[in-house]
Amino acid sequence: MNHKIKIALALITGSTLVYLSRKMKNLKNESEIFTGEDGKVYQKDETYLTADGKMYKNGKEVHFKTPEISEKSVNRNFRNERIQKNYDTHPQNVGYHHKGTRHH
Repeated sequence: MNHKIKIALALITGSTLVYLSRKMKNLKNESEIFTGEDGKVYQKDETYLTADGKMYKNGKEVHFKTPEISEKSVNRNFRNERIQKNYDTHPQNVGYHHKGTRHH
């Protein structure tokens, strides 16, 4: 076989392999990118919240159950009646002015 043909076939084969490997790499990367309803682009396994309050992950809506607050979770050591209410006290029968003695 002629050397020119061998070189041409080697270049065609090499360029075809490079083209196919880049194409496969791009297909792999594109599958990991999702576009949300707001038009923004998100990566794979990234959770995002829309303006409506809906949560999405990988382009699908995620439903999650929030735990309800029960009375059992309230701290039992908290005593409301023991808190000092200094802000409610009003001084009575005060015979001085707070900036010094005045009008004697």
